[in-house]
Amino acid sequence: MSDNDRRRLLREVSHSGMCSHPVRLTGEVVNLATGEVVPRQLKVACKDRRQSVCPACADRYETDAWIIVAAGMRGGKGVPDSVAGAPRVFVTVTAPSFGAVHRANDRGACVVRNRLDESCPHGLPRWCSVRHRTTDLEVGRPLCDECFDARNVILWNAHASRLWSVTVQDARRNLASTAGISRTDLGEVAQLHYVKVAELQRRGLVHFHALFRFDTQSPGEGSDVGDVVWALQKAILTATLREGDGIYRWGTVFDVQDLGGSLGDTRGVASYLAKYVTKTAGGSIELASRFRSRREIMLRVGDPLLQRLALEAWDMGLERSANTLGYAGQFITKSRGYSTSFGELRAARTAYWMSEPDADEVQATYAYSGRGYDDPRASDLADVMARLERERRIQARRELKERRGDS
Repeated sequence: MSDNDRRRLLREVSHSGMCSHPVRLTGEVVNLATGEVVPRQLKVACKDRRQSVCPACADRYETDAWIIVAAGMRGGKGVPDSVAGAPRVFVTVTAPSFGAVHRANDRGACVVRNRLDESCPHGLPRWCSVRHRTTDLEVGRPLCDECFDARNVILWNAHASRLWSVTVQDARRNLASTAGISRTDLGEVAQLHYVKVAELQRRGLVHFHALFRFDTQSPGEGSDVGDVVWALQKAILTATLREGDGIYRWGTVFDVQDLGGSLGDTRGVASYLAKYVTKTAGGSIELASRFRSRREIMLRVGDPLLQRLALEAWDMGLERSANTLGYAGQFITKSRGYSTSFGELRAARTAYWMSEPDADEVQATYAYSGRGYDDPRASDLADVMARLERERRIQARRELKERRGDS
């Protein structure tokens, strides 16, 4: 490859934001001052949130998610600085069990042996004495495929978002009850805001991590974080969604933590939540996009459990969410008053890029003309450059953290 080819390849990737699969646009630009018409071809980033599809775009999406979470904790981006002193509670809720699965257990064996009932109805052991590592392929897979209730896994995933809505409503009702007022009146003096991310576990079930913030008109008065913790715990334990013949509740494993009002944990909590928004089910590229046929699931998904669940979702009529195993909700959501939004962050970024001084006003018209680079080697180069840029940022943050610790 000549030097000119290298420079052209590097320029093409850089102008596309190091995107792995940019969108090609063809059109024309009209200079409104001179009337000059210039044909133009552009390659713009795909903006895919999934790390397994496009590392560069996923990193930007994760950064925006981090900003949304952090702004809701400490202010900025249109959020008042007063939120920094509000009570904050971190919540994790999980799905119930639909059959025993292999686990990576730091305290010992995968599944403890119960001598009173050693075998399932299909003759397989209900226990596993292996100490699995988190990277073991067996983790998340059922001890017995026949005992694992795949159909109800898909149904639970499909109803998880609505169960979450019921839980938040119940928590607000619990807070109003504590204050001795109606839920409507509570909204006039206090607000319970949240940001939530979804994670598809390796067993195929969705669970949620969320950060709640309790805003009051008079900070320090009637804003006891203990009331918020109690309201959320009670809501998680009692929330029930009845849909058709199904009854949906949270699993017995959940966590409600008081984060207090300090800003010391802002970066850690924001990073913890943001990292989940770029994941796919099982962390696999096989489930990164929607399926077009049942046969495609069988050919594309190699993991036996994920394939089984995706096929189950397809056969149940949930074709559009078969790649997310029945879960049709967003992977990051928030209440309206929690923080800024992805749209506002992207609009601000676009305005910054377009604020070129002394430039003539132009009008552009573009149409979609395909996906990908002209040179097939560019996609590999984009992934390498994106990985190096991510490593550079991680190292810069590490050095900054060390300097702060030394000061």
